[in-house]
This record gives sequence, structure tokens and C-alpha cells, in this order.
Amino acid sequence: MKRYILPVLILLSVVLTSCEDVIDVDLKQGETLLVVDGWVTNQPGPYKVRLTSTAPYFTNQETPKVTGATLIISDSEGVTDTLKESEPGIYLTQHLQGKVGNTYTLKILSNGEEYMAQTEIKRVPPIDSLTVKYHEESAFYEESGYYIYYNGPEPVGIGDFYRFKIYQNDTLLSGPGDLTFAEDKLVDGNYIGDLQMNDDKAFRKGDTIRGENWAITEDNYRYYVELSAQINNGGLFSNPPANVRTNIHNSNSKGKKAVGWFGGAGVSSKEIVIQ
Repeated sequence: MKRYILPVLILLSVVLTSCEDVIDVDLKQGETLLVVDGWVTNQPGPYKVRLTSTAPYFTNQETPKVTGATLIISDSEGVTDTLKESEPGIYLTQHLQGKVGNTYTLKILSNGEEYMAQTEIKRVPPIDSLTVKYHEESAFYEESGYYIYYNGPEPVGIGDFYRFKIYQNDTLLSGPGDLTFAEDKLVDGNYIGDLQMNDDKAFRKGDTIRGENWAITEDNYRYYVELSAQINNGGLFSNPPANVRTNIHNSNSKGKKAVGWFGGAGVSSKEIVIQ
């Protein structure tokens, strides 16, 4: 019987190869939308708003920058600031100073459309300290090295929302696994000790690490929940892709839509050098 195995395999290979069809999928490009990425914080300005536009899914190029727009940010104290385009698609405030408790309205005039967004700067607790622990590679740690831990109070009163950022030698860790955010529902008013900040990447001796706590709005928190769900939406049981919410709205309900986020945040930070 063995002498028949090779001919059968050859025949099967020919049959399977002959059944292959090359299918060119012609996807509609869809409408080009404005993409907004901007922040105002309690830290000294200038504050930056980045404008780009959407691009076709299979475009292997940087998304187009939106130039020549007019951007104005006004706050609840009556201060108005017209942003200056410092480089293509990057707009900077000139004198605005963010304050905890203030609300901020962004107006964008671009390509005949007017867009509006509003946010506020929330209270932020201080970071008491960052501590360092060394761990060997294991089922709990991706690699051997140093891991950073957050220590600080959480103010009394449910309704605080946070995003945690970490910088290694002045470079923000911005991979999919670095999007870390939380709400205070289960820790309200308690001291947060030994909260691990880095999961996917271990640090080395000599690294300068800066940890930041961004106190964000609840709507911004929900945006991150939806964004994280889309980033991690894969595998056999993945859900159909869905649009993520935005707080950028066209003043004309029949005008072009926009995507992205204009956010406000109270920011506290702490820095440590791993010895």
C-alpha cells in the first residue's frame, strides 16, 4: 500500500493548487474625515492640537496632514487663544494656561466646515513615589528586568478617572499594551500602593523613568474603553469592527463628520533613575 502514497500526495497537491483563485477586493475608500488629537492640561503650555485626515485602509503611508486651518481655544474664564501652525498639521496655543476646574472649548475651521469640542480639567492626586523591583522572567513577567510601581493617594468621592503614562528616557511608551486607564469605583478614597505600571517591557539600570497620572473626564475614559476593545479585537471570536466615540462635532448636522478627541486633564508626575 505504501507505494501509492506519493502519487496520491502529488495528485492532491495538483488538485488543491488548481483550486486557488486570486480575488482582488475593491474596497470603497469612503468619505475623508478630519482627525483631531489635542490636549489641554494643568501643566505649562503651549498645548498642541494635531490635525490629520483619514486615509484608505490599505494605504501604506503616513496619514495626510491638514494644514491652513483656524483653531481657537476658549476657557470658562473668558480667555481666548488662536493657535499657531508650527509645522504642517501641528497647531500650538500662544498664551492659554490650563487650570483645574476650568472648561475648554475648541473651534476648528477647516475646508469650509466648522467643528466644536468641549472638555474640562479634573482634579488630580499627587504621586508620592515611584518604586522599583527586579523580577526574573516568568509566567507573570514578560522578561527579566526592573518594573515600576506607583504609590499615591486617591481622593474621596467616586467619579475620578485616570490614564497612566510612562516615559523611558523621555520617550513615551505608546504600544497597544501601554494604554492603561482606570476608574476609582473600587478604590475610592484609599491609598494606592505598589500599582505596577509596566507590563510588557522591563527596564534596565541607568534608565530614567517618568510616571504620569492623567485625571481625565468620564467621557474620555469611555473613549479609551472603546479604543482598547478595538485594539484587542482579534482572534477566532472577534467582534465586527465598530466606530469609537468622539467629542468632535460639526456645527452643521449635515456637514462632514470628524473623529478623534480633544481632551483636558490634570497631570501629576514623578521621575526616578534606576540604579
